[in-house]
Amino acid sequence: MGKKEQYEELVRRYLENKASDEELDVFFDLMKKGKLDPYLQEALQKEEEIALKRQDGQAVVIPWRKWTRFAGAAAVIGLLAVGGFWYWTKMPKKIKAGPGIQYSGDIRPGRNHALLTMADGKIIDLDSNSASVMTLQANTRLVKNVSGEWVYHSNGANNTDATIYNTISAPRGGQFPFVLEDGTKVWLNAASSLRFPTTFHGKSRPVTLEGEAYFEVAPNSRMPFLVQTGSMQVRVLGTHFNVNAYTDESAIRTTLLEGSVKIIKDETAALLQPGEQASLEQDGTVNTVKDPEVVEAAMAWRNGYFSFDEDNIQTVMRQISRWYNVDVHYEGPVTKAAFGGDIGRDLSLVQVLRVLEKSQVHFRLEGNSLTVLP
Repeated sequence: MGKKEQYEELVRRYLENKASDEELDVFFDLMKKGKLDPYLQEALQKEEEIALKRQDGQAVVIPWRKWTRFAGAAAVIGLLAVGGFWYWTKMPKKIKAGPGIQYSGDIRPGRNHALLTMADGKIIDLDSNSASVMTLQANTRLVKNVSGEWVYHSNGANNTDATIYNTISAPRGGQFPFVLEDGTKVWLNAASSLRFPTTFHGKSRPVTLEGEAYFEVAPNSRMPFLVQTGSMQVRVLGTHFNVNAYTDESAIRTTLLEGSVKIIKDETAALLQPGEQASLEQDGTVNTVKDPEVVEAAMAWRNGYFSFDEDNIQTVMRQISRWYNVDVHYEGPVTKAAFGGDIGRDLSLVQVLRVLEKSQVHFRLEGNSLTVLP
């Protein structure tokens, strides 16, 4: 087999996720030297041609994971030349530590897991509880539907004048889909919680968010849906949007996919249109941007992957810490490398660390303690 055929075969095995660890090392080394550029471009062009073809009047759609693998391979050509960047969406199941990774064991990715804390203090584990129907306080029930989602049901009756609130929390290493009694669907990201009334009544539907969640709000023009997070409020009637309000992030970000939302902070208000993101900065200012890549990055966790765009190591590690439930520490000088690209959230922690190591950053993993090394 000639060199041309060898390079074509190496690219094919990488894109089909069949490359061994040794082949991956060769792949990245050749790509850094630019020797695989024409073969990657050729493979990407072929996939684009397939995507543009129509079959029986319907467009041929490349599955997301396959397409991003091609796109990632093309993107990494330019990114690696700059230094400090990586781009990967899938890793082989077989794994071995690189020279910079010191670890004992591995950590699986997060899973669907949440705790429901009721007004009377009772806590229900919504992961391990096998019951499909649970009767709760104030004439409410919790029912698991065929999709595995927990749905709140209420008969609308309340024997007291006070509104009863429950809280659902997805811990570090967890995420959770949930349906409120009005039909609003909520997906909680790791290390997030939502406080909500058992029954919506009155002139609005208020909830309080800590962390991050994606909402698909059931339309009700007479009762706007209100998401309170810190000092900011998101007011909607019926729409799809994501709110990232982790207290350790630099801003609270609201990203709109469908419909419209109003962001309210004291005397400042911003009305978002689909494809826009509003950021409430620490100084109280609200900035709005319209960028498809920003929206895609905001929805990455909901779609099953991490997405970074010239982010520093601290930003990357905050997401790693939440999803893999690890405590992150830094030893020695902190790398100034910028990280960009996508990685599947279904990978183990060591698999993710191997990808990050391509930017010359190293790690030590001991139990649930992850140390970033120079």
